[in-house]
Amino acid sequence: MDAFLIVGGVLAFVIFFALSKIFIIVPQQSAYVVENLGKYSRTLSAGFSLLVPFFEKIAYRHSLKEHAM
Repeated sequence: MDAFLIVGGVLAFVIFFALSKIFIIVPQQSAYVVENLGKYSRTLSAGFSLLVPFFEKIAYRHSLKEHAM
């Protein structure tokens, strides 16, 4: 029974980790650069986006807000 509980906990952690990498919400006035296996893939604008886990990652988060000088 204890082994089943440990395996279930590890499996739940892996599923939670994968789901947190799939669903991306880009805030307004921001742009995210996405890499697919280390190469530039696309730029995400504001809104809800989906990524392929373990292949695509967010390489850079860019703010589009104006800076006062």
